[in-house]
Amino acid sequence: MTARPTLQSLQTRYANQSTLLWDEGDIVSAQPSRHLRLLGTHGEEYKPIKLDQWAAKVSAQLAKLNRPLPRLRRLGHQIVTMRATLEPLDDTAFAEHLRTQAQQSRLHYSVQSTRISAHDIAAFSTVSEAVRRINGFRPHLEQLIGALGLLEGSIVEMATGEGKTITASMAAIVSAWRGLPCHVVTSNDYLAARDCEINQTLFALCNVSAASLTGDTEPAARGPAYAHDIVYTTAQNFLADHLRDDLALKGQKERGHVALRAARNFGTVGGSGVVQQGVHQVIVDEADSVLIDEAVTPLIISAPHPDDLLESAARQSILICRALIADSDYTLDSTLRTVELTRAGRTKVYTLAQEAGPFWQRRDRAEELVQLALYATHLMNRDEHYVIEDGEVVLVDELTGRLARSRTLSLGMQQVLEASLDLDISPPSEVRARLSFQRYFRRLPKIGGMTGTAKEAQGEFAGVYGLKTVPVPTHKKVQRTHMKRRVFRTQAEKMRAVAHDALALSDANRAVLIGVRSVQTSAALHEAFLAIAPDRAISVLNAVNDAQESSIVALAGKAGAITVATNMAGRGTDIKIDPAVHETGGLHVIIAETNDFSRIDRQLVGRCARQGDPGTTCSYISMDEEVMRRFLPKYLAAIWSTQYRSGRGLSQFARLMVWVAQRRAERLAFAQRKSSLESEISSEKGTI
Repeated sequence: MTARPTLQSLQTRYANQSTLLWDEGDIVSAQPSRHLRLLGTHGEEYKPIKLDQWAAKVSAQLAKLNRPLPRLRRLGHQIVTMRATLEPLDDTAFAEHLRTQAQQSRLHYSVQSTRISAHDIAAFSTVSEAVRRINGFRPHLEQLIGALGLLEGSIVEMATGEGKTITASMAAIVSAWRGLPCHVVTSNDYLAARDCEINQTLFALCNVSAASLTGDTEPAARGPAYAHDIVYTTAQNFLADHLRDDLALKGQKERGHVALRAARNFGTVGGSGVVQQGVHQVIVDEADSVLIDEAVTPLIISAPHPDDLLESAARQSILICRALIADSDYTLDSTLRTVELTRAGRTKVYTLAQEAGPFWQRRDRAEELVQLALYATHLMNRDEHYVIEDGEVVLVDELTGRLARSRTLSLGMQQVLEASLDLDISPPSEVRARLSFQRYFRRLPKIGGMTGTAKEAQGEFAGVYGLKTVPVPTHKKVQRTHMKRRVFRTQAEKMRAVAHDALALSDANRAVLIGVRSVQTSAALHEAFLAIAPDRAISVLNAVNDAQESSIVALAGKAGAITVATNMAGRGTDIKIDPAVHETGGLHVIIAETNDFSRIDRQLVGRCARQGDPGTTCSYISMDEEVMRRFLPKYLAAIWSTQYRSGRGLSQFARLMVWVAQRRAERLAFAQRKSSLESEISSEKGTI
């Protein structure tokens, strides 16, 4: 456990350079920095803004010209050579070497340095030897390359099963030795607690302390948790604590000095409630999910603010909505998921609103509420976008398929959706602070990330965050076989075929993992299994808690196992196959429902054939599945229908159709993220 810091030591620790801290637009001169964003302070954007798709592509191409992999491979070989000289040391001599190396790292680190130094190479060789002594294996060259890339501030692409957990822990230890805070951001609370726990023995040997900080961590324990050298947490917890600290520091004079005093006392100084103790090196696990998919969603700190008028208005909006006629009074766009009143519809709303009371007399307010009601009624699908749990609406994360219990819809939409379902109306909330993950991570001084699917998003990583991508090769040759795509006219036909084929593979002692998009589809597939083999045990994962989810996925490699899961279920958990499964061909992965983004399909495919194991994968496509209905142009859908009737070259043609639909989906998502970020930046500038 790290000793309680003194104010003098903190000021010395962070006073290598003078900088400026922004306090709600007022510049405050301060010393404690080393390019550090102290708790609650607002900094200007660090990263350049290159949000146009063309600019993002140019950024990606320029990043390719500066290929870091050959250089990092050379450095990795140096670490391997230096590590060999440490193996003969006994435990006492190695412990002394550890202490000396940690001191050297702290003394010689410069925040101006953007590349790995000779002292970092020595530090990595020491940590690598520590891993061998604790875990009984030597980190392989590819893991060392990944750790070097993380510490240097890059997005590292490492395939599933390549040992990203130990890679992140090595980078975190070397970062902690530099004497500045290191935060490892994972995708959920379970992984944050698990990764921290399994590395505790290694951290203790390396003389660094580590703690996990989850949604269950009590407020009084959050300050002490941030006092550790390494903190494992989630993006939601990380940003929420930043916003709460910011609220606690509002109105404080000399915010930087207050923050330092709070750090000294674990957040208890003057009742300030500040818990974070500065941010320097941040390592993001599943970086594509955190920095791309979820980055636009704002995190909001709010407080309940009951409003009887809004509750009544929400119920009235549903009554008016049900009186409107599709196409005549409103139009729906399922691709963009938008609804718009026609001229006739606006007139009808105005007429009906006259009888609804004073609140409805403003025409713009009436139209806005009715449009929310139309969206909730026609574009929010139960068991796809939300579920009902104990009489309450619980949102479903569309990318992961997990329940997002801490998330609610924006003001008005949540109440209207509840009214449409005849549920109790929850009180609206008053927003006290908000910030998107995209904006927050752009502010951080040093950030690295890792994921199995960075290639597709490398332009956005470069354009939005200024981060280059390092593709790390697999340690062993990939033994994965891609089978011919299977094409069906309807979803029902496809589900029956998936169930039949999975059962046949299970009977042959194979292990089968089936990826679907939604709760709704997983239920439909389970029904298909029951119709064919009602007595067979099928594991179905759809929006369960992370700990249970990961433990079930970990068993998906057993002989004869069939596991149906949302595509991101158990992400971060390796599927180890039985010897019997290895002999019969390895894990078989079925993509039962095409995703909007190709990298999510690739993430699912990566679950098989890990670390040189055999494995197979196959995609099942139906002409009526969501990605085709929403994103395939109508003229191509017509051509595909003709091609299907001919029965010739279906697999190749389906591949082209999927490519077109996913490219359109990705362009639309990119445009939405671009618009959201630009709007947030413009809005904040307008308030300064």
